[in-house]
Amino acid sequence: MPATARHLRRYLRPTGLECHDHAQWVLPLRGDLQFEVGGAGGSLDLLQGAFVAPGETHDLEALGDNCCLIIDCHPGVLDDDTLEHLCRQRWLALSRDIRRQLQDIHANGVGMDPLPQLLRYFAPAGSGARLQALCMAIAATPGADWTVARMAAEVGVGGSRLHALFAREFGLSPQLGQRRTPALGQAAAVGRHCRHQRHRPARRLFRTECIDPRAAPGNRDDAAAMAVGGQ
Repeated sequence: MPATARHLRRYLRPTGLECHDHAQWVLPLRGDLQFEVGGAGGSLDLLQGAFVAPGETHDLEALGDNCCLIIDCHPGVLDDDTLEHLCRQRWLALSRDIRRQLQDIHANGVGMDPLPQLLRYFAPAGSGARLQALCMAIAATPGADWTVARMAAEVGVGGSRLHALFAREFGLSPQLGQRRTPALGQAAAVGRHCRHQRHRPARRLFRTECIDPRAAPGNRDDAAAMAVGGQ
């Protein structure tokens, strides 16, 4: 199973309560939607998306014509600190740069993966998720001038802290690490997955009870789901 998967979905009717073991980003590309997650309700539109933690119940109802980008993040992509941070934040005020990327996907069905930008904007500075976002960004633009200062800014730390993070995760300096980014990104994901498995009992503290959405056939996604790629 890929670490992340992206889908374009159009919702024709309320989804009913859903629950799954992976984290999910819900990002409207067109239209307005009512969304409830973990017992809290809110509105989603071009300016606001939502984050769903693993194990949280959620449901969605569209208010007319709509289209959403759904990003599924399977275990290992997001570290525990980032998951807890996003759980507290939940509602995502989408920046102009993120909205521009989303509209490019809406118009063309392709485009740069928005996940690195989402992690850079919403994950805590210095977190494993920010380091993962840096690896993904370098892999997407291998010919760019990735200086230590630029890499540190992507992770939200200073140069010395970036060196410490690379040494801890990869046993390399940032300069050497960027030349081996695809392999390092996979290694970081494996390491986070192992830590995720060790810490799973603690993370149940902010999980809600799962209700099987299959109890209501036809409500899961009457959505026309169109895959637009995956990592």
